[in-house]
Amino acid sequence: KAAAEALRQSRGAVVNTASTAGFNTVGSSIAYSASKAGLINLTKNLARALAPEVRVNAVAPGVVDTQWTMTWPKEAKQNAAERAVLKRICTAQDVADVIVFLCVGTSMVTGQTIVVDGGFSL
Repeated sequence: KAAAEALRQSRGAVVNTASTAGFNTVGSSIAYSASKAGLINLTKNLARALAPEVRVNAVAPGVVDTQWTMTWPKEAKQNAAERAVLKRICTAQDVADVIVFLCVGTSMVTGQTIVVDGGFSL
């Protein structure tokens, strides 16, 4: 609420970071999945509430090669890459590229959550 006026004046864009866990059950963390599903819904509601001056979207990364996956056994990472349609796991740069696109690359996208998982969730 506090930032809403500044965002409206600047005609800014908000990009929330959700997760594919917000669309699917992951089994390992019910609370995590529920929080990401809530963030996806919040994104839609904020898009309505702040329009037309502010666009609000989200990204939903799947498996991303980060410190989290560094602890995975090599076989687990290979399995994740094989499951993805694009045959690799995402990098932080893959996610960042979508965030930049949503911030500056379009003016007609709002209330959307873009899945960035290389087709893993298909």
